[in-house]
Amino acid sequence: MDKFEEAMEKMSEMSEEQLETLIDMQKKRICICRDCPSYNQCMDEHKEGLFCILGKSDCKADLSNCNCSECPAHKNFQLKYGSYCVEGSEAEQRAKKV
Repeated sequence: MDKFEEAMEKMSEMSEEQLETLIDMQKKRICICRDCPSYNQCMDEHKEGLFCILGKSDCKADLSNCNCSECPAHKNFQLKYGSYCVEGSEAEQRAKKV
């Protein structure tokens, strides 16, 4: 089990309130989605971010300058994929590739 799978398992054991608090904290602490060139006004208006965990956006995105691989979460949780705002969360992408 890699770090991402371990984190997802721990998150699945949390209450909804604990999970919301953790997500809000991670959005502020390690998430770089808001600094990504692909992040746009639509995403900002919907207060989106942490796409690697929460899944894709309903907003359209230009991925020509995507920087998912530069995110601390990408390294810390041994993420394998990218383009999360369009392709879906790490878990969703892993499930598709199996």
